[in-house]
Amino acid sequence: MNKTKRLALVCLLLIASVGSAVAVKAANIMQNFSTPETAEINISIASVSLTLTAEDRQKVTEIVLTEPQIQALLEDADDYTIEVSEVFDIKDVSFEFQAADNAIQMVPKEGIAQATLTINNDYGEEFGVQTVKVTVDLVPEEITNIDVKPETVKPKEKEEALSISELVQNADDYDGVVVTVSGEVSLLGEVFGSLFLLDEKVTVWYVHEQASVDVSNIENGDTVTVTGKFEAPDTIYATTIQKN
Repeated sequence: MNKTKRLALVCLLLIASVGSAVAVKAANIMQNFSTPETAEINISIASVSLTLTAEDRQKVTEIVLTEPQIQALLEDADDYTIEVSEVFDIKDVSFEFQAADNAIQMVPKEGIAQATLTINNDYGEEFGVQTVKVTVDLVPEEITNIDVKPETVKPKEKEEALSISELVQNADDYDGVVVTVSGEVSLLGEVFGSLFLLDEKVTVWYVHEQASVDVSNIENGDTVTVTGKFEAPDTIYATTIQKN
């Protein structure tokens, strides 16, 4: 797959995640991809109804959770979540009003769904996360594939402070871990929501379900040390924020 299609596909995945299948015009993407600043993408959205109904999603959940292999995996689990989504085909298409343009379209496979199970285990000072992807054909109501990933075990808290570059470059390693980082505050009070940016690379939420941290003595340009749970790729839910 060439660079144009890869970059267009990234845009498709982002937009499809909020409930639309889309077509992305790729003809006007600039050829120089060496620096992100020079990449230009024009996006056209074609309205396509997603195929899974609420009843379909419930049926998929029931099929998956009654499968003996899945029940065995969940037997000793401390907790789990399940998310049901469409399975997409990727097709090259062209727009009638500008047929010379190339595009990529994501089309849901009718009657096919994927359930993603995230299995969580508590090991004291460590926690384990395992992902299982199950493909379900809703016509015969049967599972066609089960992909079980090995469990990843991580410390609940990284005791040593991290640099922001280390954190974002190895985001998957620290996903779900309580981390401590320092950086310069920006966009505090300038965007909707209780958040700010740290070194313009990490988003820090200071009011959320787990905590409400007072930032009344902090201003943009201040250097602060933030401790909180990290969510890949670039978000911290702060429990403490100290001005340096």
